[in-house]
Amino acid sequence: MEQSLYYQYFCLSLYSIDYPVKPATLYHILVGKRTASILFKAHVYHAIPFFSVFPNLNRGQYDNMVREFIEKGWITASENNEEYYLCKQAKEELDLYFSKHFYPKNINQLLNGQVTKEFWRKILFSTQVLSELRYQNNHYLPIEKEWKTQLWLKNWLKNSPLERQELGSSFGKEWIQLLKEFRSFDAEILVAQLTGHKKNGKTSTQLAIKYGLDQMELTFLVQNTISQLLNKVVSEKEKFPLFYLIYQECKGDRYSSLSLSARSTAYYLEKGYSIEKIALERRLKVNTISEHIIELAIIFPNFDVSNFIPKEDYQRLCALFSENEEITYEDLKKEMPQIPFSWYRLIQIERSRTV
Repeated sequence: MEQSLYYQYFCLSLYSIDYPVKPATLYHILVGKRTASILFKAHVYHAIPFFSVFPNLNRGQYDNMVREFIEKGWITASENNEEYYLCKQAKEELDLYFSKHFYPKNINQLLNGQVTKEFWRKILFSTQVLSELRYQNNHYLPIEKEWKTQLWLKNWLKNSPLERQELGSSFGKEWIQLLKEFRSFDAEILVAQLTGHKKNGKTSTQLAIKYGLDQMELTFLVQNTISQLLNKVVSEKEKFPLFYLIYQECKGDRYSSLSLSARSTAYYLEKGYSIEKIALERRLKVNTISEHIIELAIIFPNFDVSNFIPKEDYQRLCALFSENEEITYEDLKKEMPQIPFSWYRLIQIERSRTV
């Protein structure tokens, strides 16, 4: 990946003047290494929205960039020399830069990334096919090559109660109504990506060149605009029934943002199984199930961690954390020798929600 100025400043913005960040851990967050410890650090670093945002990030290039940050004095080492703080001058430089460039504040790659990607993919394909149907043209090259998605659209068209021409007309009207609710620039970059009758959609590279933007900035802009579109469709589903229907077929269930194994654990929890019983049923270690519980607690803010810690131990843990919010697991074990690490982590997660 080419390290443009925008790319460097975006990565630099993930450091903080208030708490130290470990560059190696940040790398694992950006590429999406899905372990309980990495997810927890993403939570601590306020980087959950950017989890797996660069799945193909080259480690060598990333390490070179970090060394450059250190040489320029943009980040300074903490006491353990593995974690770094953002320096004040770099913070001021970042603020100035992103006052003139788009910063992706409202994307959430971990929670919504997969759903948003699939939704937009199906919207683009549906737009092309319905546009060609309106012009009764059967001789065109479909933009969607995956057979699974082609089959989905065939079934979607077949199961629609509307006649093809009426479906195409209604879909077009929903598009027009949606675009009216966007700023002109946002609407323009959405329309520019659409392929239809005698119209080819532009790639992110072509759009970046057209608007004179860094390609990563343009990609973030597009992701943000698609997220806004999806939010409008969900919040006003009566106005956009066809778009909402497509969204429903993309969203999966409430656990779709979890790893497959954690998702299975969540289903067992809903049935009232204990951690030990789930481990026995799935032939996994108790520690593995405990990691799934931690993943659930990080991803779902309303997840009640007290259900997984005996009442007296939970109260004692809360009291010890109230005395010292920075208490380490080693110090905690001096007071409660038998406490498993997962309980310590769950209390940390719960208390961080109120910060």
